[in-house]
Amino acid sequence: MTGGNIRARIHEMLAMLEAGEFLKTFDQFYRDDARFFENEYLFAESREEARQRQASFLNTCSSFVGKIELVHADIGRRIAVFHNKSRYEHPEYGEGYINGVHVAYWHDDLIVREEYFSGKRVDEVLSFWRLVGRSSTQ
Repeated sequence: MTGGNIRARIHEMLAMLEAGEFLKTFDQFYRDDARFFENEYLFAESREEARQRQASFLNTCSSFVGKIELVHADIGRRIAVFHNKSRYEHPEYGEGYINGVHVAYWHDDLIVREEYFSGKRVDEVLSFWRLVGRSSTQ
């Protein structure tokens, strides 16, 4: 896959996330056997398991507004880093905000591994990837 194609795929995914089409991204951008981690712990061993776990929350929200920032993209290494600042309205939990960082590792045109960082890890991970982005020549 050429750099231009992966760059286009990253921006296509970003547009879908911004539009709130989170569950659709699993089919279009993740390999079947992708692994998902949250704060370095295994969250899901496959695309389908991750989708089911996310759907159990997302499908119960009365509204969900995507707010995703592309923090860094290293086309050569096939890494994309997103800051998820989406908001939601949930009948049981009320209004809430997400604050997490997704680090996606691509192989060809699909994500094979995603690391999600939340809680106390967000600032540390954002600082790291922003520093990498500033020192990058891409």
